[in-house]
Amino acid sequence: MNTLNQDTGFIGTGTPYFTPAVDDAATFFFGNPISAAIALSSETKERKSRKKENPGAVLDAITTPNAPQVTISTDTFIPRTWAMAMMGESAKVTLPAETVASEAAVARLDGYHQLANGNIDPGTIAVSNGGTPLTADQFTLNAEMGLLQVTDPAAANEGAALVANYQTVETTKLVIDGARVSGFKGKLVIDGKNDVTKRRAKLTFPNVTLAVDGDFDWYSEDFNTVVMKGTAAVGPNGEPPYTVEIY
Repeated sequence: MNTLNQDTGFIGTGTPYFTPAVDDAATFFFGNPISAAIALSSETKERKSRKKENPGAVLDAITTPNAPQVTISTDTFIPRTWAMAMMGESAKVTLPAETVASEAAVARLDGYHQLANGNIDPGTIAVSNGGTPLTADQFTLNAEMGLLQVTDPAAANEGAALVANYQTVETTKLVIDGARVSGFKGKLVIDGKNDVTKRRAKLTFPNVTLAVDGDFDWYSEDFNTVVMKGTAAVGPNGEPPYTVEIY
């Protein structure tokens, strides 16, 4: 088939996958892609004439390409992308249920006392002042945060020594320790398609190091995104910094 005079455009879709550059690493879904861009640039050095016959004329020039710069962004927040968004490490942690007896606390009428634990079963909390129990309407408890506040001045003065007894509930959570890594190195592959021609297309970066570029706004009224930038380097087996395959 003669394709010499064919004229088609490109609108890409695709699913990105990332394989960390560590032994026996599992490939994982990078997230719903918002963008994936390659920025190419070069630097030119010129030797210019200072002779009176042709001042400023370029006598020699050499152009050196810079390494390709990659930008990829996603609005997916799963354990891996949470870790990448925070430039950290993520782990699932399970805290077992615990019975806490005779924990020392301080009466706070203006503000809260922070108990040693959160995730408290609110039906188990018991607070006493000098051996006298406080009734349920004399204090409040933020059970998830473990914040205790005395609401009745007749029950305890500000700063009085209290005793708290309670039980926590078993809790499983994802913990992300932020700012623990300088970058994420590995192989990035976008298994995609040209929506114009409906033909499969694949973009591969065999050796890229990504780092967060931008802000994370906890209170954003729109979906947050993770924007990562990095340099596409030659692959571990000599592969080009990136390859486009059209099927």
